[in-house]
Formats: sequence, C-alpha cells, structure tokens
Amino acid sequence: MDAGHLGMKPIDPATINSVTVAIPELQMSFLLRNLNVTGARWTKLVERRFGLGIDKSGVLFHSDLHVTGDIIMTSAGRLDPYFASITMDIQGVETNITYSWRGQRGIDNYDYILLGKERIAVRNTRTPSFFLQPKHISNEITAALMHSIVDNFRLFARTVPVHHYYKLYQ
Repeated sequence: MDAGHLGMKPIDPATINSVTVAIPELQMSFLLRNLNVTGARWTKLVERRFGLGIDKSGVLFHSDLHVTGDIIMTSAGRLDPYFASITMDIQGVETNITYSWRGQRGIDNYDYILLGKERIAVRNTRTPSFFLQPKHISNEITAALMHSIVDNFRLFARTVPVHHYYKLYQ
C-alpha cells in the first residue's frame, strides 16, 4: 500500500512538510520542515483488535524510524529564530490506532470497508536520540506518519474489494 498505486502516498521514505511543537511553559516553539522519514516499511503489526465499542477496531504498530530535516526554534526572549538540520532516530515507538468502520456493498456487488475518523496514540519505549524535548517532537512526527498510513489504508479499503485481502465467512 505504499507504492503510490491508486493515488496513495509513498510512506517509505515519507516526506512530511511541517510539524509544529509548542512548549508554552518554556515559551518556545519548534517547527520541523521538509522531514524525510524512513523505516515505515519495516513497521510491525503487533496486534489487531476488533469490537472495541460500537463499530470500532484498532491496530497496534511497533516502529523504528529515522528522521532527517530542518528545525527552526523560536523563543520569547529572542527575536531571531535558530535554524539547524536535524537527524533523529526514533526507536521502539508504539502506535495505537483506533478507528470506526462500516461495510458497504458497491454497485459492482462487492463489499468494501469505509473507515471513519482515526485516533492515534503514540508511546515511546525509549528516549529518541535528540537533544531537547525529544518525546514531544518524536510523537508528533510519528503521528503525522501514521496519519499518512491510515489515509492510504482508507483509500485502499474503499477501492479494493474486501475479498481480495480478508477471508469472508458466510
């Protein structure tokens, strides 16, 4: 699902245009631009969960990601922002994605899955190798990447009939 077929975005390497992290208590903000994220192809599906409520399901992923890009830091005590390049390894990150779904029969008489709004929760099992507020930044980068993956699956599920990727029981 990451090859760019059917209008899907490539996810490895993924390009994330911008991620913003604000830390009000320190009067700082970080803007990460032109991020190149690799490693999504080796993300492991740890668990699939069904029946998490009314029409809700979920997945748990485990990822090791490598990120390069530009970082811009602004603070309240300085007019000019700081600019730098960043390289960061995000290892052992777990992503819990829950989503609503429903099935629908198409005009071609095949069944399709329609995904609703997703909720993404990111938890790092290790501190990423980065110098300042690593968990905020790595969580935002991981969440942005996972939104792209869910968007790809959403497009895939409504375009490809279910019988091609799930065994259906009558």
